[in-house]
Amino acid sequence: MSASLYLAQIMIVAAALAAVAAAVPEARLQPIRRWQLLLPAGLAALACVAEIVHPSLEELGQPAVWLVAVAAAVVGVARGHFLRLEVDQVWNVIRLRRAREGLWLAVVLALLAIAEAVEVARAAPDATDLVFRPLVEFGMALVAGFMVGRAGAAWLRIPDVPHTELIDPQS
Repeated sequence: MSASLYLAQIMIVAAALAAVAAAVPEARLQPIRRWQLLLPAGLAALACVAEIVHPSLEELGQPAVWLVAVAAAVVGVARGHFLRLEVDQVWNVIRLRRAREGLWLAVVLALLAIAEAVEVARAAPDATDLVFRPLVEFGMALVAGFMVGRAGAAWLRIPDVPHTELIDPQS
């Protein structure tokens, strides 16, 4: 195995773990900035694309993986459309109600990334075909697609949600 493969796996795991950390405030029902709604989905998409692309850009030509991602994004858009949002239009912060799936999906993404990294680390130095890799790619595409669709749909709804006081100006 080459050093670039190990570095790629470290980057994928780091992006997935960062997605988990970024999803914690929304799962704890804390008010978050608008950009923080997009951060876990963006990090999940980064980890997914890096997993698919490595070791060569030719791996991008997998229509089955992209079909899974698009189908999951459509379901994510539907979920994002029906999320209960509270928006403080004055302070430009939001709070998601009953939306802990973002954290759980980020955890699944991180577990898939870690499992793939362990498989790469345990593989023989000349191994090129990793058995677990297609399952990880499909799983990451499913999770990342849903998270991107959900975050995008919720983010687009923010200007239309009525104002709710989330931050007390006195504190």
